[in-house]
This record gives sequence, structure tokens and C-alpha cells, in this order.
Amino acid sequence: MNLNIKNIVLILLVVSLICTSRINAQSDTIPGNYFSTFTENIKQISDLYFFSQKELYPGKFTFKNTTDFSEAYKSLHFPVFPGAIDKSEEYFSFLNSLADERKKNLVQLFSFYEKDFETEFKKEGLPVELKYLAPAISALNVHSTGEGKRAGIWHLSHFQALLNGGEVTRLVDERLDVIRSTGIAARDLKQNLEIYNNTELAVLAFISGNTAVKNAIHFAGESSGTASVLSHLPGKVAEQIAAFQAMAAFLNTSRFIPEPGFYQKKNAPDTVRIYRQLHFKQIEKVIGISAEQISDLNPEYKYSIVPENSKGRRVALPKGKRDDFVLWNDSINNAIDSSYFQLITQKIEYPPAPNRQYLGEPVKDLEIEGKTKIKYRLKTGDVLGIIAETYDVRIADLKYWNNIVNERRIQAGQVIDIFIPDDQADYYRNLVNQTAEKPNEKEDVIDRIQSTTALKVYEQFDTNQKIEHVVKNGESPFVIAKQYEGVTPELILEWNNIDNPRKIQIGQKLIIHPRK
Repeated sequence: MNLNIKNIVLILLVVSLICTSRINAQSDTIPGNYFSTFTENIKQISDLYFFSQKELYPGKFTFKNTTDFSEAYKSLHFPVFPGAIDKSEEYFSFLNSLADERKKNLVQLFSFYEKDFETEFKKEGLPVELKYLAPAISALNVHSTGEGKRAGIWHLSHFQALLNGGEVTRLVDERLDVIRSTGIAARDLKQNLEIYNNTELAVLAFISGNTAVKNAIHFAGESSGTASVLSHLPGKVAEQIAAFQAMAAFLNTSRFIPEPGFYQKKNAPDTVRIYRQLHFKQIEKVIGISAEQISDLNPEYKYSIVPENSKGRRVALPKGKRDDFVLWNDSINNAIDSSYFQLITQKIEYPPAPNRQYLGEPVKDLEIEGKTKIKYRLKTGDVLGIIAETYDVRIADLKYWNNIVNERRIQAGQVIDIFIPDDQADYYRNLVNQTAEKPNEKEDVIDRIQSTTALKVYEQFDTNQKIEHVVKNGESPFVIAKQYEGVTPELILEWNNIDNPRKIQIGQKLIIHPRK
């Protein structure tokens, strides 16, 4: 009797394990943190207000039962990344296996913004096929975030936004505005294209940063084609390119066709200008438009608060609601509740550092689980922002690890600690060694690359000749750089030892070194 019971229990256990493995099979086909983020973004877009109001974007779906990724992608004749890379097919299979609702949501949302993406890329003279980058990076989830505090559907960094004319403050983040961020992304890609003269490298630099790509070119050596450069970048970059290829094939075999005439101007949301500080709940309270719907139309206002602005700030409202807003404007402005403007934000608190009791005392013997500590010696011109981008860490982390109170007081020759993931320790150690031991080798590598590849070598600038540019009202590094051929916002910041572009003031004199 006991033997039979044991057999039954054993059989039930085996069946349970088989069922569990089948349930998890889909997730296990593409392991890794990036895939987890990818799937989570697809889940989250279903929660957007957009999908609670089907009448906002009526139409019909068409799906082709295509399982052959290679054929589907090859038929697109893509001008960028034309050859399928590892894991592209797995991502494509995953997208085809999505539940019907999630599949439809992704396809419909892409269709809604597709023409806007194409418009921005055509304006900058870029291939329109780059429109598939956003759904690959974020699944078009405006609330998506990435490493290094990247945000929005394009996962733009803080610097990418500021250097390309975007606004990022505590209350307003234009990286979360789909149309505005697409323009920023297109301009950033265009600048990268001017640097590398290669669209694929421009995309890699957009995803991982120019510093990472330059280092990858350095390590790739003489045969530095795109595939070789990609192999020297963090694995998540290749994952994103695989997702890009899979998303392109998927969104070409799965389409949403809007009702005829939908793109006519009459269907566009109304817009109003706000001059006084305003919370979306004030509008909801007076004219009945839900704050959730207004927030969905204006995601750049992170806390549903529109800051005061003498020139006015644009706010989109559902079609037909502009007249109501104008009629009840005074009542809306007076419908103030003090609780609307009490921001509750999550503050990241670091645990007390070991052996550190007083302000000004350095962190001693700090160890972080899963991280390897490397030493970096500061060079002339180094700023924490550039170091943070190079080693894919946050400025706040660098300050904490090294007890830096004022980042402007760091000095050349000073040694700082940087903690990087254990699995990337060798890569970053090599990077430190190359920087310290072979400071002049970069020029030789660039010469070899120039003679063996079609990559564009970085332009030389005449450091003996300089121009003093006086900052005018409304000018940013991006605006100033456009006035001088070959000059980029990053170079302006480097030449003038500026770590925060927003600290540039009217009347300030900036040094510009023109191209030879």
C-alpha cells in the first residue's frame, strides 16, 4: 500500500514539473534582463488609457500567419542591419506567440504613431526603417525606463535630450512626449551619422553611447565592420538589434488599418495654452475630462502638473473640449486644492557605508554584491558625467562611492573607485588599462580603420585657433553647435569644462575650436 502511494506521489511530481516547464518555456527561450524588460513593456502598454477608449482609433487588423523569420525579414530589403543576427528569430517567435489582446495593442499603437515617426526621420534625411527602433526598445511604452535613467519610448538619456533641444526638469520631461522625443531621437541619430558616416554605427551609438562605440572600434582593430564592433559592445545592445529586426518583420506581417480619413485634421486632439500652474485634476473637477485621459495625452507632465510659464505651455485635450476649457478657464484656475501640488516622489536612500561615520570621511572597504571595484585615475578634462556614461553608472553612484560632495573639485591625478557588474569586469579593466598605458594609440587605430574601412574618421580641430561665442537668449549647446560646421554639443561642453548644459547663462563666453 505504501509503495503505491509513493508511486502516485512520484507520478504527480513528474507531471507537475513537466507542466511547469511548458508554462515557462516561452520565457526561457531568450534569457536575460533585456528580454524581461522587453516583455514587461509589452504587458504595460495594455494599461494605457489609449486602449480603454477604442473609439479613439478605429480600424481593423490584418495578420499573416508567417513563421519563417528569415524570409519575412529578407523580403523587407532593409538598408540597415540587413543580415539577421542571433536571437532575432527567437524574438520574432515570441511576438507571434503573444496573446491576441497584447498583439493587437502593440500593432495598433505602432500604427497610431507610424506616420509621425516617418515624418521626423525624413526631415533629418534618415532611413524611415529606423521607426522600428522605438517598439524594439520600449514597445512604445511612454513610461518605460532604461539603465542610466534613460526614459521614454526611445530610452533617451538626460544629456541626449538636453543637447538636442529637449526639456527635462522635475515637472516636465519631454522624453515622455512621443512626438517631441522622436524629433530628439532623429536629431541625435543624425549627429551620430555625421560622426561615423555609417547608419548602423549611428544606431549603435544611439543605444549605447558614443564613448562605448568608440571604445568598441578601438578594440575591434583593423577589421572593424559593424558585426565586429557589435561584438565588443555589451550584450544588451545585440539583444536590442535582434528585437529591432524581429519587430520590423512582425509589424510588417501584422498590421492595423485605420478607418478612412482618420488622419484628417478634424480628428486631431484640441490644444490649449496654460500660463498658470495647473493640475489636471482641476480640469477634471470643472469640465469632467478625466485626469487620466489628459495625462495620457500629455505624458511629459510627470506629475500631472503644468508649471507656470509666461509664454504658455501646450496641453492637449480630447477633440471638442477646447471650447469648454476656454469657457470655464477662470473656474478651472480657481479650483485649487493644496494637495494637488504636494509631490510624493520616491527618494533612493543609500545604506550607511561601512567604516564611514563623518561627513568628509572616505568610504573604506566598500563592497557591493555582484559588483567588481576598479580604479580610475582622473585625466585633465574629465567630468563625472562623461565617466558615468563611459562606465554605464550613475553620477550619484560615483559621488557616493568616492564621497564627492562637489563634482567641480575633482582633480587630474585623483583616483576614484567605480563598481561595475562582475560579468563585465574584464571589459572595463581593459578599458582602464588602454586609457592609462596607451594614451596615443587611439590615433594609430583610427589611421588603420581609415585605411581598411568605410568609417568616417573624427574630424581634426585646430586647437590653436579659437572663437569666443557669447551666449544669447534661448541658445543651448545644440543651437550653438549648429552655427559652426563640424562642431557638436558634446565638444562645446568638453572645451569649456561644462558638465551641465543647463548652467550655460546669457552673456557667457564659450570657446569654440573650428575645424581645420
